[in-house]
Amino acid sequence: MKHSGFAVAHAGMLLWALLIAASFAAAAQVSQAIDPVLLTGLRLLFCALVFLPLLLIKGDSPITARGLLGHGALGLLLAVYFGSLFEALRYTSAVNTGTLFTLVPLLTLAFEAVLIPGSNLKQRVIPMLIAAAGAVLLVMKGTGPGELPSLYALSVYGAGCLAMALYSPLSQRLKADSLKGRGPVGMTFWNMLFGALFLLGFCGFSGGWKSASLLTMSDFYWLMYLALFATLATFWLLHRAIGVIAPSSVISYIYLSTLFITMFHWFWWHQAPQPLEVMGAMLVGVGMLALLMSSRNAMPDTVQN
Repeated sequence: MKHSGFAVAHAGMLLWALLIAASFAAAAQVSQAIDPVLLTGLRLLFCALVFLPLLLIKGDSPITARGLLGHGALGLLLAVYFGSLFEALRYTSAVNTGTLFTLVPLLTLAFEAVLIPGSNLKQRVIPMLIAAAGAVLLVMKGTGPGELPSLYALSVYGAGCLAMALYSPLSQRLKADSLKGRGPVGMTFWNMLFGALFLLGFCGFSGGWKSASLLTMSDFYWLMYLALFATLATFWLLHRAIGVIAPSSVISYIYLSTLFITMFHWFWWHQAPQPLEVMGAMLVGVGMLALLMSSRNAMPDTVQN
């Protein structure tokens, strides 16, 4: 592992954290009258189409039947996650979905222990528990004074977070087997394409496609922003970092993202920090710092190019 590659991967994930933080507020701007499955399917399809020319120009390892099954599984996880986000935003605030998302690294660590044994997980447990405790305090803030987040929204988005937690470890496991040699462009294209097909197929079956007539130009612009910056760019950065940094360390940048989200509400919307928020933000900061300090010793044994 070259130091430059390690530094570039972390720099890319810092940008990833900023883009993720901005995505929650942007997703909340899309009309709630439009079927969330349709919105997400269109978003992933647009991402795949944007990456198609890059894939054709750059090329990638040959696709096989087993490879298609692997991409299909990863695409299904994306479909579950993104669909759950839009559905949850109907019932709770963007800050609640954003902070709940910060629990994903701890879940990723659990999946990593099962799918990638022997990847030196112990030194990441304590920092993640500290940061996760801070994230829970931020989630418990609710959408108003003394109000807890919607139980339905937390359940729906919680299922999506489980899917996202499984995505990185399963991706790295498959890249060592049926998806061996697949680069970040190929991984992003095929996973996005399968995710879009799953969602749009379900949308056609459920009748959600009818809400397409309600799309306004404002909705379209927000969808394009989400597709380009909150989906396409973030998943390319994610796949570029996977293999250079251990999956749970990669996704741990969510912890940094939640600090950006919370600070945005403090300084941009001039919301007075609540005690639970301050305590939660401090715990997330301490946990993230400890995790980053130990990340060099938690790198995987092999590096994917």
